[in-house]
Amino acid sequence: MSREVHVRFCESGGVQFPSATHRVVLSRWRPAEAYMPSFEGIIGRLKLELSAEKTRIVEAEAGFDFLGVHFVRKPTRREGTGVFCYGFPTAKAMKHVRQRVREELGRDVRRPLSEVIKYLNPILRGWSEYYRWLNSAEHFRKVDRYVVFKLQRWLRRKQQRTRRAFRRPPDEWWWEQGLFRCSGRNVRVW
Repeated sequence: MSREVHVRFCESGGVQFPSATHRVVLSRWRPAEAYMPSFEGIIGRLKLELSAEKTRIVEAEAGFDFLGVHFVRKPTRREGTGVFCYGFPTAKAMKHVRQRVREELGRDVRRPLSEVIKYLNPILRGWSEYYRWLNSAEHFRKVDRYVVFKLQRWLRRKQQRTRRAFRRPPDEWWWEQGLFRCSGRNVRVW
């Protein structure tokens, strides 16, 4: 099924898709300003125009955010002699997934643990699938630690235990209960 059929089908159902308005142009050999006239020509042929206040040129070493990903050009981790462009989830994306976990857990301790995990797993799976192609292993570990921390607090409230009387289950116990574990990797992007 082509994308055009899908878009027509969705728009007939009342769903509107915004046009693509974000573009990133990377230049390696010449300064980015040298490419601007040809880029404006391409955009003009598409019957679009660049917004002067939204268009910006940044150095790759300073990094930029694009569609929830922070791209930055840094020395390689192994030797430090080469330079590569790495991508990480943005701070806003990390904050958003933590907020979703907080909202899902809520204050309701009457639900069984299996039900809570059943509703948390699609959130974690979707978020980790979107960012898994990046250098996201460290960020995934942070999300995993946060989810386990929040689930431990939720379980302590559910069992009505004080801090001393509550035995924290090890992290592996949560994975055995069916909690989705975010797994990332370190990859070279550019």
